[in-house]
Amino acid sequence: MMIPTCLVKILELMLSVACLALLALSYDLTDPPALLLAAGTYGGYVIVLSGEIIGEFISAGADAHIAAWWSGLGAALHAGSGARALAGWRGVAGARAALARAGAVLALAQAALLAVDALLALCAARGGGSSRDKSVRSIRRHERA
Repeated sequence: MMIPTCLVKILELMLSVACLALLALSYDLTDPPALLLAAGTYGGYVIVLSGEIIGEFISAGADAHIAAWWSGLGAALHAGSGARALAGWRGVAGARAALARAGAVLALAQAALLAVDALLALCAARGGGSSRDKSVRSIRRHERA
């Protein structure tokens, strides 16, 4: 049984919101580039994933290649943000450090989920699962008739 794409996107959205909330509770102004990378990644993907979910609900899902591109880029950005947060909070004790590490682990889990989603989208595109390919085929079929 395949998991519907919309459920995967909702899980990705929940993880991005959780990463953003943990970042808000534990941000550190001593490393502005890491803060901007993480905040931009998490906030940006809340917007991107919300748009993808709305598109799925109104039956206007993105092309499989575009979905794979967004997921692949998100995997790289979340992995970078998570790795940088883990490296930045290494050896620091306290409640904020624990929150930051939890957010970094969630970001790495999100990166893994997005990477799997990108691979599944590429498999769907290669197997003819692309909505764009289907619409082009149906237009060509109608032109021949």
